[in-house]
Amino acid sequence: MKQYKFILILIGLLSLTSCEEYLDKSPDLGITEEEVFSNFFTVRGYLDRCYNCVLDYAFWRANGLERAHIGQLSDEGANPYSTKLDRIVNTGKWLADKQAPDVGWGEEYVGTNRGNVIPNAFLALRIANKVIQKAPLMTNLTESQKNQLLGQAHFFRAWFYFEIIRRVGGMQLLDRAYASDDNFDVPRLTYHQSSDWVIEQLNMAITLLPDEWPSQELGRPNKAAAYALKSMAELYAASPLMCNPLDKIENNGYNVERAKKAAQYAKECLEYIETVVPKHKMMPKEQYKNIFYHFPNYVSDESLWYLNSTGQNRNTTPDLPIHWQNIHFSKRAGNYGQANVSVSQNLVDKFETINGYKATLTPTGWVSDDPAFDPANPYANRDPRFDAFILYPGEPFGTFANGNQNYVCTWEGGRDVAVQPVEMVRTHYMVKKWQWPESVKLHKSDDNGYAKYYYNTIHIRTTQVWLDYAEAMNEAYGPTTKPAGYTYSAVEAINQVRNRVGMPNVRAEIAGDALKMRELIRNERAVELLFENHRWFDLRRWMIAEEVLNVPNPIKGVKVTASNATSLKPNPGNVFTYQLMDVTEEVRVFQRKHYWYPVGEDEAKRLVNFKQNPGW
Repeated sequence: MKQYKFILILIGLLSLTSCEEYLDKSPDLGITEEEVFSNFFTVRGYLDRCYNCVLDYAFWRANGLERAHIGQLSDEGANPYSTKLDRIVNTGKWLADKQAPDVGWGEEYVGTNRGNVIPNAFLALRIANKVIQKAPLMTNLTESQKNQLLGQAHFFRAWFYFEIIRRVGGMQLLDRAYASDDNFDVPRLTYHQSSDWVIEQLNMAITLLPDEWPSQELGRPNKAAAYALKSMAELYAASPLMCNPLDKIENNGYNVERAKKAAQYAKECLEYIETVVPKHKMMPKEQYKNIFYHFPNYVSDESLWYLNSTGQNRNTTPDLPIHWQNIHFSKRAGNYGQANVSVSQNLVDKFETINGYKATLTPTGWVSDDPAFDPANPYANRDPRFDAFILYPGEPFGTFANGNQNYVCTWEGGRDVAVQPVEMVRTHYMVKKWQWPESVKLHKSDDNGYAKYYYNTIHIRTTQVWLDYAEAMNEAYGPTTKPAGYTYSAVEAINQVRNRVGMPNVRAEIAGDALKMRELIRNERAVELLFENHRWFDLRRWMIAEEVLNVPNPIKGVKVTASNATSLKPNPGNVFTYQLMDVTEEVRVFQRKHYWYPVGEDEAKRLVNFKQNPGW
């Protein structure tokens, strides 16, 4: 996507200090509003500022996370670094710091990828609203140019409003660029009312956006992105948390009528992809890993809505977004870098055996109903996504520039289990989803393929739409029912996702039971969308976060004992034993009030009719 940097520099960054001010600033730092809306290129440069506000969870400093990752809000992983996420957010003290990651309303860095997601969303809505107000009045635009601007602006309205309401709950409509004398102190809408407006914006975007953009405009939302977000937004609206009024937080189950709509919207999206833009279908098994890293193309075909890094996420310097995982590998003598995020045993247990059975680690070892499962070799013959996503103790991975094979030595006494807390692989698993074997470095000067691939921040991809469809169908119609006009039942949709990676169909005893299918669909989402910024929102919208997180030592790891702990690699004479362990350093405090983020304290106190969320 072309960046009109000269326009962005002229417009400058807004200085924001309150909820009203997010909405009443004018682009007057060096350029007037009349100049901005004088021609297509200046107004497009103004609108392009919205891309700076899209959450870039693959960038290590985004959203105030520093070396943490958004997945560590949930049960996905652990991090040895002390950050605001573990000190403030994971301890439940969400109002203790205005810049607290993801939950904060503070204005620092707003308008950049380091800004908090909520104030960034307010700023982007201000920009989109201005364009929707002004662009139709411009007489020097072609019809195509006007559609380009308005299609993106309506999409951004939907995306950024959705980003706010899925965190805070129902809001008043942010459907215009408020002036300083406008009355912003009006009652909030319910989540469903707010969500209906998101759907309206996406319906408009679908009529205006192109099927595909030219290659030089890669990264702008197209029709497929709008269809996919429409499906996602309606599934959220159908979910238990979102069915509450503003003053209550109760679990009364799914809204069946909304689930039917969500299934319909997902169906429309998948049919559109199949018939109009088939390049965006789920990528085949042999290309699966290249959904997440790729070259020479900047973006994988399966990505629908994403933040195009245009190569900036390639690992050419140590200060790039890869900090949040472990591209630099672990801290060991002569090696460069450390493992920042490690995958929890909680999530490892969600990867089935290749025969479709659960395999679970207990305090006394591995157990499974799969007769072919070998508890002494527990990582063999698992769901192929396990091998694609996770580095396990003893795994050979990559070759150093000196030709030596590298192994993951996270057994007790192994060289990847450091004594210094900030160098520790806390769960003894590492992230492999965005890491290629050639990225392994022995020394800082090594480049044995460290910069071989690109990767991007994916917000929605085609497989997620299949998962959205399966969940909505199961809640609306049950696991096997297909209404007229529907090609796939919930079970058949999940089988599409599973078969693509080489997993078998859902077992019959699960496929016939809606509650068992609900659990399997949720498990499938946890596996497929690992570390893609979905798990935290899923736990909240399903209203199971309390049972998952609000328990003693909710994050688990694996304790591996080797018969020869000093060995630098596993071998037939080095026998491993496995035990479930508590990662005691990882705290999660989640009470009923935490299902909704608090409205910023300043806004809640100043606005009489703008009510704070329950419990805050």
